[in-house]
Amino acid sequence: MNNSSNDMRQKRAALIDQMNGMVTVATTEGRSLNTEENSTFDNMDKDVQGLKADIDRLERSENLKREMANNNEAKAERKEVAKVESRQVYSKFLRHGASALNNEESSMLAEMRGTGTQVVGTDSLGGYTVPEDFSNVLDIATLFKGEVESLSQVINTAGGATLPYPKVDDTSVTGSILAEAATMAVSDQTFGVLNLGAYNYTSGIVKVSHQLLQDSAFNLDVYLAESLGNRIARAQNAHYTTGTGSSQPQGFITGGTSGVTAASATAVTAQEVLELIHSVDKSYRNSASFCIMANDNTVAALRKLGIGSSNDYPIFTPGLNGSPDRIFGTQIYINNDMADIATGSKSIAAGDFSKFVVRNAGGIQMLRLTERYADNLETAYLAYKRSDAGVLNSAAIKFITQA
Repeated sequence: MNNSSNDMRQKRAALIDQMNGMVTVATTEGRSLNTEENSTFDNMDKDVQGLKADIDRLERSENLKREMANNNEAKAERKEVAKVESRQVYSKFLRHGASALNNEESSMLAEMRGTGTQVVGTDSLGGYTVPEDFSNVLDIATLFKGEVESLSQVINTAGGATLPYPKVDDTSVTGSILAEAATMAVSDQTFGVLNLGAYNYTSGIVKVSHQLLQDSAFNLDVYLAESLGNRIARAQNAHYTTGTGSSQPQGFITGGTSGVTAASATAVTAQEVLELIHSVDKSYRNSASFCIMANDNTVAALRKLGIGSSNDYPIFTPGLNGSPDRIFGTQIYINNDMADIATGSKSIAAGDFSKFVVRNAGGIQMLRLTERYADNLETAYLAYKRSDAGVLNSAAIKFITQA
């Protein structure tokens, strides 16, 4: 990690220490933050969020630079061999179209394509499947925007046929000591089934001018990966959060259960957050995938909370060296598809997100539309990805319901 990134992390940590200090002083004096302190706190919080965004962008840029350096080094090593690779063929196809490919490249491209129209329940048909190394770039963008998928259990399948996934909650059953010659009691498990389908998500169309396509300095691969991948990710993350499960994936809010009802419609207390965490069975709390999730506004409100005059230890601690921020020692992630604190809203969730499963079917596919915008001297692209999701156990993910 470069020095600039470390400097920004230290500056962010110092700001958070100042914010926690303000809350501690007010709590010790038995009062809330006054108007001036609230304004200062909010301005510092904006700086903290801005620094986090700058750190993320800087680290993404460094990762892309390393990736490009590795790619250039690998290409230099293979220069004498002149071996055609799927990624090179795919990039050439995206920039120049199928007519620019030689026979070997055309054959390789044909292997990436299905043989008919894209229909529900039919595998690998329609556009060209994105090569694995190109797809990895697209998935990085998807995971960067789609917080829920990055934390969940992900299943990748070649086809899109309905996938029955067994679910069971056995946390209330324990083993026992069996006496000599005694009859063993029967403790059957009750299994349910989560049927995972494959909803077709599309990025919509992205148009690129012919001038840009002819410019070798324009990195078309990264541009398309970020533009198309982020669009799909935003749509999926919204459904993975609050999807109804009818004609769309089931979100974790829909599939979870209420753990705590807040006393207020417009606020939450530190005690209610702590009660939410402990409303989830300890077998799920001990999972590495256990975390808290809320939107940006709610996280800002949580940072202002103190426990009380008898114990003014701040509930929020900043993450360092790439680790997530924590509340009461539990990692917290921002998901802006969750509701704000308001009457009846489900504002904060806590749970074991390995019990939320995402099914991806058939990989990411992309279409190049050559003629549709030819009169504007533009070529269009669109991507699509088939996915579904659902909660395996409603007891594993719980949320606060505002009054």
